[in-house]
Amino acid sequence: MRSRTPSSGAKEPHEGPREIHIVAPPPQFRRFGNAAAMGLAAFGICNLQRSMMNAGISVGYGHGTRTLTGQFIGVAGLAQFAAGIWQIANGDTFEGAVFTTFGGTWLARGVALIPGAGVLEYQASEPRDVVRKQEGILNLAWSIWVFIILAGNTKSHLANIVLFLTLNLERHFETAAAWTENKRITKAAAWFGFFCGLSALYNAAAILLNKNNFWFNVPVGHWYAPRPTMDEEQELQ
Repeated sequence: MRSRTPSSGAKEPHEGPREIHIVAPPPQFRRFGNAAAMGLAAFGICNLQRSMMNAGISVGYGHGTRTLTGQFIGVAGLAQFAAGIWQIANGDTFEGAVFTTFGGTWLARGVALIPGAGVLEYQASEPRDVVRKQEGILNLAWSIWVFIILAGNTKSHLANIVLFLTLNLERHFETAAAWTENKRITKAAAWFGFFCGLSALYNAAAILLNKNNFWFNVPVGHWYAPRPTMDEEQELQ
């Protein structure tokens, strides 16, 4: 076995621990899809079902809404709330606020209908006049909120404006019905809710159905074209 001798003039390499530099890869941003379609579909389905029962279509006036408890919690509640969180992650604060608030109220409405939750038992022990005023206060706050949402959609397309206009009419009529206990106003609110649910499903279809997977883009009625800012105008020149 021959021993290896270093050549003349050659320096023995330093045998020591090497310093290893670990360069972290750039962060990969996960791109979320548009969750507005899921939120609109969840809202539209449950609002359509609830409004049909409140309007007395096939089941009798004001009957059957407790059968939608699971729908209120799972579909209109959790699914819509999740859609709002995803829209916030996408940078859409407006839709995020709309879907999360509505998802929360649908979830609360569904939980309140569960026997043993305490809400039904509490209302049964309260005078009817007190319960009516409580419902009126709750609906009044939501009437203010949906009006703010409508104002924020005045520059949107016509299909979206129709959706929030019918939603406002539904909520305002529900508020009036809660304060007056007028069944005709309650039924009118239900019919506005029926058309609101259809409008929500139409807007969801407008997002999902396009030339990539359908024969044409579902029309929504774009009517407002914002003017470019001064900086954009200078860049175009």
